[in-house]
Amino acid sequence: MIVCCGRNHSYICLEASMSDTFLYFGYGSNLLKQRLLLRNPSADFHCVARLKDYRLTMVKPPPYQPHVHSWNGGLASIEPHPGSDVWGVVWQLDAKDRTSLDQQEDYYTGHDVTVQDETGREHVCRTYQLEGRSSERPSPQYKDVIVRGAKQNGLPADYITGLEQMEDNGFVGHMQLYEDALKLLGD
Repeated sequence: MIVCCGRNHSYICLEASMSDTFLYFGYGSNLLKQRLLLRNPSADFHCVARLKDYRLTMVKPPPYQPHVHSWNGGLASIEPHPGSDVWGVVWQLDAKDRTSLDQQEDYYTGHDVTVQDETGREHVCRTYQLEGRSSERPSPQYKDVIVRGAKQNGLPADYITGLEQMEDNGFVGHMQLYEDALKLLGD
């Protein structure tokens, strides 16, 4: 049995038999393991999954908060869209990392959804969504982290192509969060 809990940009699930860990579905910058590890050191790959009848969107961040605006552009979110799929990664994390993940996703609203892994198994999970926000292009750096994560985890080739073709805002400048993730990659 899978039971959802948590709050706030991707999904959080608890396997009822494993109260010391939880599952988290990342579809934005948390596709890249090195990005997720910056604040959630126990993250371990569990599976690739998709959220049916939703699409990935890039939305304007909430009013200025330093940790939210560190990507200098639109942030990944999801919205219902019949016939579309959002692909992502289910990570297993220690329960002690739940607080840092909640803080990271602070401005997102949590929703329970059902995701399906590549074998067809369904997982009832929690997703995080920025609701009621206008569309905004992501920075090239944020887009790069998402694309790298999609490639790193073997998301479908056509989905990766769609991510690569997404228009960015052309931001040029220092971005510490991006540089920290690249350091962990060895770039």
